[in-house]
Amino acid sequence: MAFMSARQSKRVNSNLGIVSKNGEKNKTYRSDILNTYDQYILSTQYDDKMDWDEANIASKANYVGIKCRKPKIIYNFGKVLTNRVAAKLVGRDVFPSVAVDDDPLSEEFYKLVMKRSGLQVHLIPAMRRLGISGSAFIRFKFVMGQPILESYNSNYCYPTFSPTGELDSIKVQYVYTDEEDKDEFGKPKQKWFRIDLNTQSDIAYDNPEYDKNAMQEPDFTITERVDHGLGFVQGEWFKTSDDPLKVDGDSLLGDILGFIDELNYSLSQSSQAVSYNQDPQLWFKGMDEEDIEQLVRSSSKSWGLGRDGEAGFLESNLNGVTVADAFRDAVRLNIQDIARVVLLDPEKVVGHAQSGKAMEVLHAPMIELIDELRPRIEPRILSLLTKISLVYYMVGKSNPGILTVPAGFTPSLNVGLIWPEIFPQTMQDLRDKVQVVTSATSANLISRETGTKWLAKDFDIDNVDDEVAKIAAQPVINPFGAF
Repeated sequence: MAFMSARQSKRVNSNLGIVSKNGEKNKTYRSDILNTYDQYILSTQYDDKMDWDEANIASKANYVGIKCRKPKIIYNFGKVLTNRVAAKLVGRDVFPSVAVDDDPLSEEFYKLVMKRSGLQVHLIPAMRRLGISGSAFIRFKFVMGQPILESYNSNYCYPTFSPTGELDSIKVQYVYTDEEDKDEFGKPKQKWFRIDLNTQSDIAYDNPEYDKNAMQEPDFTITERVDHGLGFVQGEWFKTSDDPLKVDGDSLLGDILGFIDELNYSLSQSSQAVSYNQDPQLWFKGMDEEDIEQLVRSSSKSWGLGRDGEAGFLESNLNGVTVADAFRDAVRLNIQDIARVVLLDPEKVVGHAQSGKAMEVLHAPMIELIDELRPRIEPRILSLLTKISLVYYMVGKSNPGILTVPAGFTPSLNVGLIWPEIFPQTMQDLRDKVQVVTSATSANLISRETGTKWLAKDFDIDNVDDEVAKIAAQPVINPFGAF
């Protein structure tokens, strides 16, 4: 067992990117807890434990406890949660639109920048990282005059902030595997990656080899430096809270790791019980060892057990599996109560999908979570969009071949976001809404103009007064009304 402990410890250190020496640690990442969250997303949190099937064999000589094994089934609940939140936060149907009051040209300019930079595409993985780590970083740069965005794992980022809370500088540093550079044994080398970004310059470094036995970071050499002098970092730091004393916000995984472990071990034990029932152990009665060894199977595919012999299969009634199913349902509910992300039975979704309002009721906790996150990320999205737009504007002014800037045009900084409904209304919702307006106007409870204003967004009506005038001017097709 001492040998097993040493081997497991070595596997842990290799997996985490930590090498212990003289009681000290050399880390390739910023935070241990963020690294733990990453393990749960990558399903590597149990890699330091003995394999489930190996533990079953070893248990004959030396029992290995259930929690000391790597689960046979790993249900990546954490990834499901974070993906679901990211999709409802910045997915295609819920992504905010840009609005600039009284300046349609600036509004079109920001929409163009958002499209050319692929901001929506890059925000989705960043928001997944936000749910995992409570923080995320998106960097932008310009290549041949076009904006390029990159999203980084926040556990490899080391930011500093100004007294006003704005990103002042950030170091991105991690170890990667260079598949194109191999050692004498044909194994790809591990190397360091590092860039430094601040309000005046972007600095890139060389890629020294990673030495797991080194007690300190290598000496990096600057390979490229761009002094942009913009006065801001070309990137934005997102987090789920506004606590100035914390670099990272609250993770969606922070309070549910124990429940995820219980779910995985329960699934593995149930799988083992069901597998045992599918291939049960054969038992004999009324026969000694010599008789068992001399068993002969006849041409009729039956065993010759003698006069007093009996045989059968040792099977369970699977009551434990049934109880485990109920327990896992309770665990899932506890996870959803804490994380506030509801994972519904597909049959329930189909039954309520006809109405967006019904879906809002079913997903009320998640809607509350999204409503809390939107005000957190909106200023950061606007800041990132504004930064990219200002640089793109300057690029276009100096190089008209990349972007045509109208004479005298300066983009307005009074830009905002309009968020759509988390669950868009369905045709059933619209039908009910129109029926309410029709009933209210027919009963003279409200004017037709008020009813039109209430339905304006649903029918993409920009000018309600013009729409009312058009309604009054159109000919009456059926003077007796609709039936």
